[in-house]
Amino acid sequence: MNRSFDALLFDMDGLMLDTEQLSCAATRLAGQELDVEIEDAMLLGMVGLSEARCTVYIAEHFQNAELAERLQKSSRAHYRRMLEQESIPLKPGIIELLEWAKQQNIPRAVATSTRRAICDIKLANSGLARFFEHTVAGDEVVHAKPAPDLYLAAADKLGISAARCIALEDSPYGMQAALAAGARAIMVPDLIAPEPALRASALAVCDDLRSALALIQSL
Repeated sequence: MNRSFDALLFDMDGLMLDTEQLSCAATRLAGQELDVEIEDAMLLGMVGLSEARCTVYIAEHFQNAELAERLQKSSRAHYRRMLEQESIPLKPGIIELLEWAKQQNIPRAVATSTRRAICDIKLANSGLARFFEHTVAGDEVVHAKPAPDLYLAAADKLGISAARCIALEDSPYGMQAALAAGARAIMVPDLIAPEPALRASALAVCDDLRSALALIQSL
């Protein structure tokens, strides 16, 4: 079968794993410890960003770099405990999508803003590691999302041009990264809906991964 693409590139948090809510909960716990109010708008502003960029974002939000570092340190500790001690919820439809891609021998790679140590924990504990030979983490590139580095590196690991890849993303920053790399991108929104301009640039915006699978199968 001739397809209009050669590989699939996957974001991780919010796309395959329902972990954005865990991350928000960890930050709220950290805020309680430090007696700092954590607003929903601030949490949404960090979706899709690397850990380093989140720290910068928090520092700018509170105009306090020291507080940002302390908040991030506490949040990381809570988040890692959750990942190691609690089950990591999968997004509906991800197993069907990955099983189909594996059966079709379609190359697959992960491009995540999450740093390597946490990326490996998530993929192992969620059971998704078996679907991927190649992953690129946020601390393995110079510029994380919304820069294209992660997607360019993931495509390079597969030996396939990014232009021949379809990227699946849940966040606006991730979509910007995939599109900047030259990939076609499908958005499955998690916490943030796309703006009209981003929606227009997407191959499609799907309500869930099952809809995304149906679309990919038709290409």
